[in-house]
Amino acid sequence: MIELLDDPAYRHMLLNHVPVIGLATAALVVACGLALRQAAIMRVGLALAVLTAGAAFPVARFGDAAYPAIFDQLDGDGRAWLDYHAYLADRWLLLVYAACAVSAIALLLGWLRPRLLIALAAVALLFSLAGFGTAAWIAMAGGKIKHPEFRMDDPPKPKSSRRLD
Repeated sequence: MIELLDDPAYRHMLLNHVPVIGLATAALVVACGLALRQAAIMRVGLALAVLTAGAAFPVARFGDAAYPAIFDQLDGDGRAWLDYHAYLADRWLLLVYAACAVSAIALLLGWLRPRLLIALAAVALLFSLAGFGTAAWIAMAGGKIKHPEFRMDDPPKPKSSRRLD
């Protein structure tokens, strides 16, 4: 088991659901806190958003490290889906990072200025929802890489590719 953790592809697969599920959970907690006007609940949701969106940093790093080895093991459609997955991550993962940053700022400023917490939590909720959607979209493409049963359509053609030809 320990030797698996040395493999960046395994680490990527192990952690890649954290931003998706975590941001969905964080958004739900923040929304409940806003609906109930409970500062403690909003703060817990914001902290969850920071932690789970922040998990995207190592997930992306592990994915980048695994790309060359994984690419060589795939068939044509698998390679195309890997390229599309990498394309989405390169272009859109910034929204997940923004959810992390906005939630951290909202948590800090909301603690320092409690009157601003509701407005800051509402903005962070929007970023968390955008981050969740982005992470889910990237993960959806990733799920089609090695699992042909999930491929209902052909992979879209990204404008640029990481391919190592």
